[in-house]
Formats: sequence, structure tokens, C-alpha cells
Amino acid sequence: MSLRDEAVELLAALVAFPTESRTPNAALIDLVAERAAEVGAAVHRVDGPAGRSNLHLRFGPEAPGGVLVCGHTDVVAAGPGWATDPYTLTGCGDRLLGRGTADMKGFIACALTAAFGCDPSGWSAPLHMGLSYDEEIGCAGVASLLQRLAVDPFVEPAIVVVGEPTGLTLRTSHAGKVAYTVRADCIPGHSSLAPTRTNSLDQIVAVARTVIEVNARAAELGASTNVGTLHAGAAVNVLAPSAELSFECRHRRSCDPDEILADVWAQVEVARVALAGLEGAVEVVCDARYPALHTSEDHPEVKFLAEVIGRDCAGSLPFGCEAGLYAEYLSVPAVVFGPGHIADAHRPDEFVTTDQLSGACTTLTAIIGAYCTPAGAHTAIRHATSAST
Repeated sequence: MSLRDEAVELLAALVAFPTESRTPNAALIDLVAERAAEVGAAVHRVDGPAGRSNLHLRFGPEAPGGVLVCGHTDVVAAGPGWATDPYTLTGCGDRLLGRGTADMKGFIACALTAAFGCDPSGWSAPLHMGLSYDEEIGCAGVASLLQRLAVDPFVEPAIVVVGEPTGLTLRTSHAGKVAYTVRADCIPGHSSLAPTRTNSLDQIVAVARTVIEVNARAAELGASTNVGTLHAGAAVNVLAPSAELSFECRHRRSCDPDEILADVWAQVEVARVALAGLEGAVEVVCDARYPALHTSEDHPEVKFLAEVIGRDCAGSLPFGCEAGLYAEYLSVPAVVFGPGHIADAHRPDEFVTTDQLSGACTTLTAIIGAYCTPAGAHTAIRHATSAST
């Protein structure tokens, strides 16, 4: 079979696992680990909670350099509205429909197909692959994988390629994000006391209003804030004893999200004081936090990669992903690349085209050749060395 056909076959197997965030991905990890071991890869599994695991694969020698290729195994919930079974890969012309085809099991299938099609016996540098869980809920699951990679003496890649649906364009930056839940509680009261007595809902609404007001100014800093959910109240004739708000802030690398949210935190303190006299309390929980990515397009390794794949850098992504975390933990340049388009993800009848899969297989094979084989790996290591001196 061609690489494209092999990638389609593997993608069908991956899509069949309903690895929605916060649910087990063990069966998918088992399949990938088994197939990787069959071709001689070193397999390191990092188990997490409730049947979820990260996976680190190494193809080729225990040596510095090479490339680290990463992706996440979780998908958003399928939801209603599908014309086909979301967990059965279904062809429709040149489209392949299924949950996760674009975001981003298509990339995983192509990366594994490219790796399985190579003979690493003569390589001078390794291909590392990292697969994570729970990326879709704020990059929540990758931490234990990053910790493992950071202490492995043989994980010193020249560059990290993180798979996301970029339409096969090369991206070097994305926004960072923080997300919070604010919960307020106090003793309830009769609604006739509303003119003189506050309650949890009043205070949480004031915090939500501040988030909205901050958003009007945040754009000047290249940031945004958004109120996601607000749940509160017991009955129309009861002063609300509890209320809960969730919100997020997306920001550039040059922005400090805590500074952007300073007015929000001030309003949270106002709520805390106001409810203290009603046996109340306010709790703030950070649900997600990942840094922005800003890899210079002029970085020697980025220029080398762009030359290898024959594509110029296409700027920043409108969404965030794990790339900023890989760059931060490993102190190496990271880029984002993959088949499919973000407009086709997170929706019914999500799809990737066969042409996009074919292009990804060809590109990833070229990347492996450039970074892992003797002729290419020395070039990559030289670039990395010159960049650090």
C-alpha cells in the first residue's frame, strides 16, 4: 500500500476509539504501543488517572538531536447532528469523516505511518513521538509526559513539531490561555430582602460583568476574555445561596494574564468581603493554564525545517495548543503543523481529505529523513548548536 492508504487504514483504527476528553484512552495507547514495539521502537508509557495514559516512543538510537513529533489522543464529544457514525471512519468523495479526523488523529496516523515506513537501523539521531491525553480541556494531561521527556538524557531534539489542523501550513506561534471557575456561597434569604441584602448571584454577576468589561480593553494588548458559563440560584423568591462562573483569558506571549485580569481579581475580593457577613465564601479554581508560543521565524532551526518541507511560515494560529508547553519544558523551538483545517474540527461530520493525509505523510517522511538520517541529522544538530552559541 501507499503511505496514504496505510495512513487511512491506521486512521480508521484510531477513530474507532471514542477517546473523548476525561475518558479512557488506554485501548488506543495499547494499539499504538504494540505496533511501535513490533518495528523496534522503545516504548515508555506514562499512566494517568482513570484509564488515561501518555506515551513516549523513540525510533532510532539513544542519541541527542533528531526531532520530537507530538499529538493528543483525545477528542471533543461527538454530540448530535452527524450524518454518519462519528466513530466509524467514513469516506465521502475525497473526505474522510469521523470524530478526530482533523483534530488531530489524522496527524497521528500520518506520523506513525511515516515512522513505521522507515528503517532506523542506520540513523544517527532519533525520532521521538509523544502522545498525550486531555488536551482539549486546557492541555490538562500532558504534564506527566513533559516531566518524563525533560529528565530523559536522550531527549534533546533539535525541534518539536506539534500536530494540529493547520492545513499543512507551518505555524510558529499561538495564544496562551488561563481558565478559571469562581464559586460563591452564602446563607439564603427571602427575596423581599433584595433591596438591602446581597447574595451569591449578585456578587458573581458583578465578577462576570468585570470580565466582560476587561475584554473591551484587552484587545489593545492582543488578548481576550470570555464568560463561558454562569449557574446560580435556587428559586425566584430566594436570594441565591450559591453561584458559579467560568471564564477564560487568551493572551499573547508578551502579555501577563494576571495583569490583564487585575480588575477581575479586585472584584472577586469585593465579593469575598460582601459575603463574609452572610457566612459566605468565594473560591477560585484554575481549570487550565498553558503558555503562548512564539518561536521566531528567523530561528535557524525553523528556517531549516521550512526549507526541508518546502513551505514558508504562515504566522500565528487563532487557537492554542500544547506547543507552548513543549517549548517551555524542553527549551527548544516548537512549531505547529498538520493536515486538516480547524474550521472542520469540533463539529458534526468533521473530516480530513485524502490529499491532506497524503501531503502530511510526504512531509513527515521528509522531516524524519532530514533530522534522523546521517546526511540530514548533522545539518540539524549544527543548526541547533549555532543557535545556542
